[in-house]
Amino acid sequence: MLMSLVIAHRGAKGTAPENTLRAIQLAAEQGAQWVELDVMLTADQVPIIFHDPVLVLSAEVPLLVKDTPWKRMQNLQVAAPVGSKEASAPIATLEQAAKLIHQLGMGLNLEIKPAAKGLGELTLKRSLEVLEKSPALNLVISSFDFTALQAAKQLAPNIPRALLYETLTKHWRDEVRNYQVRSIHLADVASLNPTIIASIRELGLEVYVYTVNSVERAEELISWGVKGIFTDYPAKFTRLIATTSKRVSAYGDPV
Repeated sequence: MLMSLVIAHRGAKGTAPENTLRAIQLAAEQGAQWVELDVMLTADQVPIIFHDPVLVLSAEVPLLVKDTPWKRMQNLQVAAPVGSKEASAPIATLEQAAKLIHQLGMGLNLEIKPAAKGLGELTLKRSLEVLEKSPALNLVISSFDFTALQAAKQLAPNIPRALLYETLTKHWRDEVRNYQVRSIHLADVASLNPTIIASIRELGLEVYVYTVNSVERAEELISWGVKGIFTDYPAKFTRLIATTSKRVSAYGDPV
């Protein structure tokens, strides 16, 4: 199994400020073994853990990540989700996140999320430079950006790669062959069905689905052959993790 049954989406995003060190820590406390994070580059090419290309400090002061140096961003805070008792937390660098994930014994699904069109390959390169100097991690690289996956194929062929789709494209099989991926990550949309999952698994690939916050839905997806789900609320899935682990221990891979 490439990753785990439950992957914390941007950390414990439903409770803590997303993509922050606190979100990673809380995900581990809630039982997650893997975490999914987004990486993009600042103006001075520092890989940071961040999802949106525009940071809105207020209605009047939007910042483009690609145009903002790390020195300007490092003192900014990410707000906790509405209703959370968690405090805001600072933006993290990939270096900081990798160190913490190693300390927690977690795996990392790193999504290459270019801050602007044309930055996919550079984002991948700068991220690999950081990871090469960081403690070793169980790692999967994913992206919607094909230039990033092509670069990963050439520069880090031994790191598993994953294609990201909202829904499968017409040429997804060609893309699987071209980028030599190990898994496909799909959105949990209404059109998703067991036949789609089966068609992917026929190629020997694993399927993971985002973003799933219902245990009942997760159980249904797993029954279709999905290997794991990305969730904002890892704590909801403690029972599912425990029961599935027992099933694997007794009978081998359940799917």
